[in-house]
Amino acid sequence: MFFNNYKLKFSLFPTLVFIITFCGFIILGFWQIDRADQKNDLNTNYADRQQDATIVLNKYNALDEKSSLLWRKVTFEGSLINNQNIILDNQIFNQIPGFNIITPFKIKGSDYVVLVNRGWHPNLKNREMLPNINEIVGKQSLQGHIADFPVSGIKLGKNNIETLNSKIFRFQRLDVSELNYFLSANVLPYMIYLDPIVDKELYGNFKLPAPDSQKNYGYAFQWFAFAITLLIIFIRLSMTRKSNG
Repeated sequence: MFFNNYKLKFSLFPTLVFIITFCGFIILGFWQIDRADQKNDLNTNYADRQQDATIVLNKYNALDEKSSLLWRKVTFEGSLINNQNIILDNQIFNQIPGFNIITPFKIKGSDYVVLVNRGWHPNLKNREMLPNINEIVGKQSLQGHIADFPVSGIKLGKNNIETLNSKIFRFQRLDVSELNYFLSANVLPYMIYLDPIVDKELYGNFKLPAPDSQKNYGYAFQWFAFAITLLIIFIRLSMTRKSNG
């Protein structure tokens, strides 16, 4: 048989390189599986919380532990602060660059302000152009979902806040302490994605807290495939033909 004519001969240095690299690929594969499982747990938690009773946000529960509020359905009353609209820059939606339009909301009967994510808008032709942000005046009763601030955008330059006009400000990222100072208010450490959205020009971009777990499983498969390929190559290179003598 073919294998009867060969024997394995291992050299120290190549063997050490193989073992380290092979183990690294295996570890990376299991790490990706663990990441996918963590995402699935988060998304299961999200789905469970969608079945919970809707929160009526008011001064008595606004500062509850954030972890107990995330992804819950919520209704809230108060008024939008129309002269301090925020454009949150560098937000990707469906692989298209754009920005979120966010308006602070004064909660009725309290000193708290919560950021309301009104939706996503694709980037305009140039950064000097401004989106049309509708003023919504008077007392409002809205609903949506509680979520963490979006992933921080890329900070361009030293300043996080850029004044575009007297009512619109561009942010690269959201930070509670900075928002407290900027808005001169007690800003809650989460935001509300409107559902339904109130601006027909915008797109709702509320999504699962940890999307794309399937990508992690795919990456795990790739790392395991690399490990198997490396093993085959190593064995083949370590094979030497037996001498007939």
